[in-house]
Amino acid sequence: MSEWVFAIKEDDLKEEKIKVIKSGNKQIALIKKDNKVYALLNECPHEGCPLKNGTLEDYTLKCACHNWGFDIRTGENVDTGEYIDIDDPKVEVFETQIEDGNISVLI
Repeated sequence: MSEWVFAIKEDDLKEEKIKVIKSGNKQIALIKKDNKVYALLNECPHEGCPLKNGTLEDYTLKCACHNWGFDIRTGENVDTGEYIDIDDPKVEVFETQIEDGNISVLI
């Protein structure tokens, strides 16, 4: 069953920066891009590297470990480079909402 969970104050998330929150056993990376907030699991499906250490290029978050790229809007892999060893290298994404200056994530 999904529920909305308070994540962070909107003022605490700067444009194109990554903040990680914990909810239960999940670490979720929050990214503000063009005044919209995206949320994705803070774990690359390749070897579990934290995506918070990656770099954001437009809407692609590149994993710092092996440079795999993921679309922050969909979680889809956009560039696996030379390491293609899993069938569906996708990152779980979560719906977000901003209400009264608070960012919440649907978990």
